[in-house]
Order: sequence, then C-alpha cells, then structure tokens
Amino acid sequence: MTKEEFLTVRWNNLLTLGLGLPALIYVVVAFSNSFWTGTGGLIGLSIIGVLY
Repeated sequence: MTKEEFLTVRWNNLLTLGLGLPALIYVVVAFSNSFWTGTGGLIGLSIIGVLY
C-alpha cells in the first residue's frame, strides 16, 4: 500500500470512527449513570482525555 492509497478521505473517516466511537460511547455511558462520580469513572475519563 502506497502513501497515496493510505492517506485518503475514506481511511481518514474510518480512523476517526474507529478511534472516536469507543471514547464517545464511554463518555455517554459514564454520564448516563452515576459511574463518573466514582474514582474509577473519573480515572477512566482522564485516561480517555489523555489518549485522545
């Protein structure tokens, strides 16, 4: 795979969805219940914030 084949809009969209959806799902689940108020939830949110 050459650089031109890899750096396309399609690959960019796939990478964005692949990296963004797990973080978005975690944040939605954390804020939809009381998980984020505990220590584990806050640690998880901070780790996702650092990674992304």
